[in-house]
Amino acid sequence: MPATKTLPQCAHDALETAIADAVDDEPVVLWWDEGGYLEDLVRNVSATLGCTFRKAERTLLELRAEPPRGKTVWYVPETPDEDVDWFKDVENTGSVLKLHIGKLAARCFERDRLQAASLRAAFEDATVDDDLEEDDRDKVAKTLYRELDGQGGLPSLQALQTKIVLDGHDDPVRFVLEYGVEGFSDDGAEDEGHQEKVVQIRDLLVDQGVAAVEGVTDAETIVERTRRWAVAEWLVDEGLEASLLPEEYLPGSGSSIGISRPELRSTLSKTERPDELAAIYLDPERRFWHDVIRTYDEPWTLVECPVDGTLETRLWDEWIHHFQESDYETCATHARARHRALERTFGDVPWTNVWKQAIDVADLAAELESWAERDDGDVVDLYGDVENGTWQIDNAVFNLVISGEPEADLPEEHPATATLADLRTSLVEDSYLEYLSELGDLVVEQIDSGAPFVGKRHAHQFFDEESEYLQSGQSVALFIIDALRFDLAHELAESIRRELPELEVDETPWVGTLPSDTEFGKAALTPGSKFSFKVELRDGDLVPVRNGRRITNYQRRELLTNDGWSYITQGGEETGWSSTRVVYYWNDIDEAGENELTDFEDVFRDRLETITRIICEKIDQGEWDRAYILTDHGFVTHPTEPTIDSLRPPHGAEKVTRRWIAGSDVDYDKAGVLLDENTHLGYLDSDTKIGILSDPLQRFSKRGPSNNRFFHGGILPQEFVLNFITITQE
Repeated sequence: MPATKTLPQCAHDALETAIADAVDDEPVVLWWDEGGYLEDLVRNVSATLGCTFRKAERTLLELRAEPPRGKTVWYVPETPDEDVDWFKDVENTGSVLKLHIGKLAARCFERDRLQAASLRAAFEDATVDDDLEEDDRDKVAKTLYRELDGQGGLPSLQALQTKIVLDGHDDPVRFVLEYGVEGFSDDGAEDEGHQEKVVQIRDLLVDQGVAAVEGVTDAETIVERTRRWAVAEWLVDEGLEASLLPEEYLPGSGSSIGISRPELRSTLSKTERPDELAAIYLDPERRFWHDVIRTYDEPWTLVECPVDGTLETRLWDEWIHHFQESDYETCATHARARHRALERTFGDVPWTNVWKQAIDVADLAAELESWAERDDGDVVDLYGDVENGTWQIDNAVFNLVISGEPEADLPEEHPATATLADLRTSLVEDSYLEYLSELGDLVVEQIDSGAPFVGKRHAHQFFDEESEYLQSGQSVALFIIDALRFDLAHELAESIRRELPELEVDETPWVGTLPSDTEFGKAALTPGSKFSFKVELRDGDLVPVRNGRRITNYQRRELLTNDGWSYITQGGEETGWSSTRVVYYWNDIDEAGENELTDFEDVFRDRLETITRIICEKIDQGEWDRAYILTDHGFVTHPTEPTIDSLRPPHGAEKVTRRWIAGSDVDYDKAGVLLDENTHLGYLDSDTKIGILSDPLQRFSKRGPSNNRFFHGGILPQEFVLNFITITQE
């Protein structure tokens, strides 16, 4: 039966009746309010009825400090004292109300007065503890006030009684599923009041169809059986045969459970404690339905059920079996399904992160298997194919490395704690480095065969290749991002597609200038004929040249501004965005890679998000017809930090830096690049000797980076096969 009145309405009726029944025309009404929970309500009602409101702040006698004038309400937030006769005159000429919030709440249920007396009893019987910031009586009062204020409609008596028992919660099943034993008692005391509450909660659960707790009087057993019941319901909802479970753990006929989505799914969708509940429902030692699931023939049909530790263990063991059978496609599919189910339910928790890494492990293993079965072809096509290139191996390694060691946060009993690290090590420290070595050997073979990369787009030809558009007079922006490796460029392109889906975003592989170093890469991206760019050895120094003139930072800016470009650098004065031809330089990735490579995710993910935001903001506001995202070079990252002995420069070397050696008189049998005045590294002639430059484990100490996991300048395609992105307004 629902309430018929709100607390304010009942208070208004009570005070109005007290005034009407008083002998005096302008009476004093004395309102005793045990606990003092009705002060604001009585104050407001008094004002509505034209009464002066006075409260006893310290002692009762202060109410008589000034004689009342007109209708007055004396409010006393205490229990009436029958031995005190200070208010005899008020009793004779005015009125006395002895109404606390429990009594007033009972008046809200005029059609069910007998049962509504339970509200008065619930308030009066609630524990009062002065040492607690909020005791049981406070909770009952707040629930009554909140539910009967009229703001959200009027509750039924049963719903209100439920909320009192459950401290404001309206669903006993969800309450127990989320809060467990701690929801039965605040202080853990096993007193008479505690046991009464246990029985009340149990009866509410039985009314909701949880037959498994019927007759149980122990709180821990009630919680354990309710959770087993809820997990069973979810398993059945995902396809588990109901006949495998005891009857008392199936939804009762009088329950709404089974008609709508599982109760546990609803609970977890609303919880603010996903980490704690994940630890409960995925705990390998909390075996809700171990005997059923450990022998279940098709555990992957239950993959969408994320709340049973035994199921989690079985799924991982099955996943490892498929991996050992080299069935990487199945592994990836299963891992994605499990990750999706866990993420949707719990968000970012260790179990979710382990399956996310399992996706990366399966993807990397599949890519490396494809590499092992390849037919050798042109290295630029092999690596730089946007859809199927082996750059995806680097991307898979990158994702795997930045995801860290998620299994370290799992309970030790989870099987991933014993298997995942070995898979990572095998793929990243062994298979990936083997892939890099083979890739380097392929580059050497193609260079040694003469005239490599013929017919490819070269970075130093960009202004020539795109001259028709760049000189068309339409608005254009160039975003030149230092060290944007192919896989990062692809991720950036995907981010822009998501952010601004109305744009046309195309990706194209280009061959960067060798050595793949900032000095040469940026110099290559300057206006001028493709035949005017060279890299020469001058006075023992390797330099980039346009039309015979060495290109420095100053000369690069001069070339661009003379060609009509507004020149903007990150961190400098960013003026000139309103120009129709803008070039913007971003250096953070290269600088971070050499100086801050302690946290891959902070270094690269945050940079990509920042770059995406800047580019999308400028494109969205700048009204350019087209924009290009270019880069000067890529880089190689090692997934580990190997100890590498520094190499001594070969005899005759005039230039040693990071990952390349140059000289006009390098011994023929030594590693390095032999140069003369006609050497043009954009095409690499037959005098080039590269040898150790293609070895992914080697670097040179002179001017080398402090962190040897990030370097560039060698001849692996990660460093010189570049992804140029073209963005066009449709």
